[in-house]
Amino acid sequence: MRQDHVVFSKREPKNPRMRSARSQGLVEFALILPVLLFTIFVIIELARVLHAWLAIENGARFGVRYAVTREYDLVYCSAVLDDKCEDLTEEPFAQVQSIKDAAKSGAVAILRNESTGWNEPGYFKVTVCTNAKYVPPDSGIPFDSADCIPGDDPGEPGQFVSVTVDFNHPLITPFLTAAWPQLHLHSRREAIVEEFRTSRVVNPPEGLPTLVPTNTFTITPSLTPSLTPTPTFTPTPTPTPDCSDIRMSGMTIRGDDVEADIRNDNDATAYLVQTHLEWTKLRSQMYSNEFELNNFEYWSGDDSSSPTDVSSPIGVVALPGRGNTDRWEGDFNGEPFEPIWGDYRLELTFDFLDWSGGPCVVSRSITRSQPPPPPPPPPPP
Repeated sequence: MRQDHVVFSKREPKNPRMRSARSQGLVEFALILPVLLFTIFVIIELARVLHAWLAIENGARFGVRYAVTREYDLVYCSAVLDDKCEDLTEEPFAQVQSIKDAAKSGAVAILRNESTGWNEPGYFKVTVCTNAKYVPPDSGIPFDSADCIPGDDPGEPGQFVSVTVDFNHPLITPFLTAAWPQLHLHSRREAIVEEFRTSRVVNPPEGLPTLVPTNTFTITPSLTPSLTPTPTFTPTPTPTPDCSDIRMSGMTIRGDDVEADIRNDNDATAYLVQTHLEWTKLRSQMYSNEFELNNFEYWSGDDSSSPTDVSSPIGVVALPGRGNTDRWEGDFNGEPFEPIWGDYRLELTFDFLDWSGGPCVVSRSITRSQPPPPPPPPPPP
């Protein structure tokens, strides 16, 4: 019995023009696809930049609206009395930190990273300053931010206070990020700090009759019995500070800066009174430039020999308690040699107001080996 096998095959178009049209369509799609993708990424990037710009504008506006009220969060006080800091010297620090919190609450949904360097993507900084101490960014330095010398100042009633937000917006467009990884955005708002004013006496215009009050008889009030004084509550004693509750962690080297995180678990505010930094001299022009604690620059100079010792009067450089963690930074200058390497040892001495227990010393060391030299550039084609 014979069986016939039928084979079905895809028939090619007999017209050669149809095959040519298909090939032409593939070539045109391959040519237009990169342009289409680049256009889509540019639209997305412009939308992200617009959103980041609006965020830092809101942050500066939120911060300055909070600054004019002269209010602050009581969490930055070591002790509270009648809804105020018991130690009045803590009020400026508490006001500055509260203003920065308000600015951060306004600048939301952006890729900020407060632990990065000033020239890295995600860098975010809030500066609170009066006009007399404000230092604008240097246009000759890329990604430079505003500053306040010698430190952030919330201002006094009647003064102009400004809140500045600097942010390095990271870009995500392929091929563009290699040459342009970030975009620096800057926003500043200023206003006058409110003050309580007395009512003014307005003189009547000329020509109007002046009313002369007539003498009236007054009734002498009868004696009223005095009230029994209300017993006052005895304030709760503040726990005694403990040196073991001040710790140093996370010491790193970032660019030409040495950084360390300091945590204070005491209820009282600790004050930095002595700084001792041992460092490796890498170049003959290398020198220690400045020391900061929580963006407060308490020393600037040009110490060209190790170690660098700096003394600070108690009550100036504050480290709030109750689990607060601040960052200490030491900057080096000279000729360009980033990143720095070698051996570095930091020793910080803290003390408390009205405490006879003695100073508290914390220290930490870090060693970084010399990085390999960069590879030579490729030969020209």
